[in-house]
Amino acid sequence: MKNKSQSIIFLRLLSLALVLTSNAIHSDACTIFCAKDKTGQVWAGNNEDLLFNFRTYLNIVERTDSTLGCIYFTNSNKQSEFIQGGMNEAGLFYDGNAVPYTTYKDFDKKKAFPGSERNMMEYILKKCKTVPEVLALFKIYRLPGTETSQMHFADKYGNFGIVVADSMWLTNANYQISTNYNLCHPNRDNVECWRFPIAESILKTREINYETFKMICDSTSQKKMAGTIYSNIHNLNTGDIWLFYGMNYKAPFKTNIATLLSGGTRSFYLYELFSDLPLVLTYKTYLASDTKTAIENLSSFNLSESEIQIILQQISNDLVVCNHDFTAYPFLSKLISSMKKPNDILCMFNAFALFCMDKKTEAKTILKDILKENPNDELCKDLLNQMNGNFNKKTNHKFELKGYENAKFVYVEGLSDPSIEYFLIKKRTKWVGKFSLPPEEYQYYFLVDGKKILDPTNSNILKEDGETYNRVVIKN
Repeated sequence: MKNKSQSIIFLRLLSLALVLTSNAIHSDACTIFCAKDKTGQVWAGNNEDLLFNFRTYLNIVERTDSTLGCIYFTNSNKQSEFIQGGMNEAGLFYDGNAVPYTTYKDFDKKKAFPGSERNMMEYILKKCKTVPEVLALFKIYRLPGTETSQMHFADKYGNFGIVVADSMWLTNANYQISTNYNLCHPNRDNVECWRFPIAESILKTREINYETFKMICDSTSQKKMAGTIYSNIHNLNTGDIWLFYGMNYKAPFKTNIATLLSGGTRSFYLYELFSDLPLVLTYKTYLASDTKTAIENLSSFNLSESEIQIILQQISNDLVVCNHDFTAYPFLSKLISSMKKPNDILCMFNAFALFCMDKKTEAKTILKDILKENPNDELCKDLLNQMNGNFNKKTNHKFELKGYENAKFVYVEGLSDPSIEYFLIKKRTKWVGKFSLPPEEYQYYFLVDGKKILDPTNSNILKEDGETYNRVVIKN
């Protein structure tokens, strides 16, 4: 589950690439499904769809005298990070989809939950045992951000539930599927989302078990732009858990929630459970050595060309697109050179990287070539205009950084993740950027040639989890 700004930019970046080979319109963020097998045991599964990165944390919280033990996934180890999904030892499962904006019903009539949005989801996993208990909580408390989210719950008793901004309910069927349409607005998921009918067909025609759920994860994973980070399958009655990483469905990590909880409270990168995967080995080689050595090591694995391309895409997505680490550009360059015709989004990634590497003419040429074939590509138009210093007129916030005349690039980190559009343009003795930002609070800083710089014009400073940020609130 992602916040508003993450959902918007991921939709722009990923859905265009996926629509080249499908009828997908909203292709961002998660396929979630649950069902009851013939013995009465309940299964739940999820694909976590976001432009691939290595940031996912698995958080394990042991039980106390007053709380249940639980596990959950987050996109960082910050205390404020929203919980993407998880389960508890009582057999309650949760995950969330990004959905189109819906007005929050009775927002002002409901109480604010003490603390942050994360506090409410953590409370649910630590205190609730059934889906009806969860729905009762949502009748009392509001959860900001639900306007663009759909929360999917299941428990070991066979209760399946959905919470969205304008409705909530228990599902009567023996299965429940959610993708990226508000399920209380019927006839959209199974019409416009390619993943929903695949998952539904498999659930209706095959016996409910681990193999069936693995098939759904594999069949609905976002392979075109390496857009599925991990997949998780749970038997809510036995507590068994199967985890998959980087769309590799041949190498699951099997465990049990009791086993995880027995090790005590801790958080760690999810990829640490998959240290033998070529993807993880290549990434760790890069961290320990350099790009050249990592690419050479990748070629030593017994992998097909398509498998190598997926790994190159995954690492490029993380290092170049998400972290703006342009020393890793050879991963992206090798990927593009190995393809007969890279799709437009990949070419835009390439143009963005080249622009930030001070190869501005080459970057603009790539975007112009895209527009020759697809003159109505709005994202490409926006990027080219911005590279030329012509920002969109419909903007609501301006960033400036004086000095750094010799820098190759300045980027505003923290506005959205992933993104390629929040770079500043050098104008005489300062760098300038004008952007249209969704209303919410942002924690940001400038990245100047890879170095973190706080905004000297903004005295609103936030220190959190050992890091320092500027803070800005965008209002309606």
